[in-house]
Amino acid sequence: MNNINFHITVKAIVIYRRKILILKKVKPSTDGLGFWELPGGGIEYGETPQEALIRELKEETDLDIKIIKPVYTFTAIRPQYQTVGIGFLTIPTHDQVKISEEHTEYKFIEYEELRDYLDQRIYEDIEIAIQEYNIICDYKKTLHP
Repeated sequence: MNNINFHITVKAIVIYRRKILILKKVKPSTDGLGFWELPGGGIEYGETPQEALIRELKEETDLDIKIIKPVYTFTAIRPQYQTVGIGFLTIPTHDQVKISEEHTEYKFIEYEELRDYLDQRIYEDIEIAIQEYNIICDYKKTLHP
């Protein structure tokens, strides 16, 4: 157990006009999570999770984002390392995505479509956060029709 390493990662639930951004990887996940994922990546030494998320979103999508708050955590245990992740609710300043070479395509999809694209484990991690976001948006509409 002395050679076990930790990888800390950040992921973004990017919501634009009530649609969620997903990215399709060039190769499927080595964790068996499929091709489609949320944007994000590893934290580099000296970065805060928020700084890493902003950098990763810029690298992967060319989007500038506003981070609302952290909304979920996750972990994946492998033979030689463990990934611990933080997921953030974010809003982009625009929807003009330019994907990096890590991905082949992107989509902004409705909440109801997420199950069709994301692995069940990812979906379960984020579904409550998205439901809460939708409730808040609906409530704000009743205050300011």
